[in-house]
Amino acid sequence: MSGATMDDLNHVLTFARVAQAGSFAAAAERLGIAPSVASKHVAKLERALGARLLQRSTRKLSLTEAGRAYYEHCARIVEELEQSRAAVASLQAEPGGRLRVTCINSFAGWVIAPMLPAFFERYPKIALEIVTSDRMIDLAEEGFDLALRITGSPQPNLVARRITEVRFLVVGTPEYFARYGMPETPSDLARHNCLGFPLSVAEHVWRFTRGGEQVAVNVGGSLDINNVDALRYNALAGVGVALLPSFAVGKYLRDGRLVAPLPDWRGFNESTLYAAYLPNRYGSPKLRAFVDFLVETIGDPPYWDTLDLPANAPVAARRR
Repeated sequence: MSGATMDDLNHVLTFARVAQAGSFAAAAERLGIAPSVASKHVAKLERALGARLLQRSTRKLSLTEAGRAYYEHCARIVEELEQSRAAVASLQAEPGGRLRVTCINSFAGWVIAPMLPAFFERYPKIALEIVTSDRMIDLAEEGFDLALRITGSPQPNLVARRITEVRFLVVGTPEYFARYGMPETPSDLARHNCLGFPLSVAEHVWRFTRGGEQVAVNVGGSLDINNVDALRYNALAGVGVALLPSFAVGKYLRDGRLVAPLPDWRGFNESTLYAAYLPNRYGSPKLRAFVDFLVETIGDPPYWDTLDLPANAPVAARRR
């Protein structure tokens, strides 16, 4: 049936329903048409195929050998049609229900939490369950709808929507640098008290790039801790310098409590923020609403990297 028309598809659908129901009357009721119309559809399909599909008798209908073979293919077509209709219906539905999201703890506190009041105001029927973890969670196995991941290479089995780049900056207080000197190159950091993040910076090596140039610096310091908030707290207290994601320090760079002495150098562990989800979640209105809201609110470049927050940035973020 090459070049099939809409009438042809209606005939196929009618035949499949008749085969499933075992009668023209039951199939016609399900399709919302008269039994005589259902019979005509099947008759036209048989003429087009040049084969009898149904064995008719006064007592029952049965599939012929050709009908059984043809029905196997028709059943798949009908299933695809039903799934496509469901997908369109879901796109038009108002987003609602529970959405399970996972992300790292620092991102949840500094980016996600401040935007939630505006999100719930826009989507009152969505309930969020946010689980923070620094480990790589298996979405299917652990029942999550969405993962927000900062990585250079998202998992190939997931659909990954890029949101924005995440920069890593060396930061310290003006008072600290006044006392110990302002580093002019990454190599100068070897003389400073570098507060480390042992799970992300192996063997106390900080790596930087500038254009095509790459530099690795052996650093050491008085604190190793795998917590962004703890590192930022001690950097703000003047204990030493830290290499931190810009979303966690943008506010302090703008108000002057922290400075970034190497603005031309980018942390080698710079990555991209992705919204990652399983392919079968593609049509979920609640997931799409949440991801679209993130893209709209964060911006690209992200609001935390700009001198002035954009008009659509969450009020809570402006106050932090």
